[in-house]
Amino acid sequence: MTDPLWQKAGTRIDAKIMRFLAGDDVILDREFFLYDVAASRAHVEGLANIGVVSTDAAAALKRELDTLAQDFRNGAFVLDARYEDGHSAIEMRLTERLGDAGRRVHTGRSRNDQVLVATRLWLKDKLVALGT
Repeated sequence: MTDPLWQKAGTRIDAKIMRFLAGDDVILDREFFLYDVAASRAHVEGLANIGVVSTDAAAALKRELDTLAQDFRNGAFVLDARYEDGHSAIEMRLTERLGDAGRRVHTGRSRNDQVLVATRLWLKDKLVALGT
């Protein structure tokens, strides 16, 4: 994993503390990853609706998010220790493929927002499955 997004420049984080704080995040996020991708896709549509991203950029972002979801499903993209968590993996992938447009995917959305939405989508799916 690269340096955590929240690490201040010039500081060092003890490896034991890092394992405690985020050691399993990426493993746990595998369960929520497709929900996080779906939430990011919906967020991109909202950003386009208010003019934060252009229609063309939104289309490219949604295509890449769809590709990422498919790659995750078929094993071509693996959420592993290279990434801090699922959220950073999505942003890194989009930025690698689309440049600055990829960085905008989380505009106006905190990490807590991302966690909450992905968790709610996951719970909704599980409740539907229980009812069938």
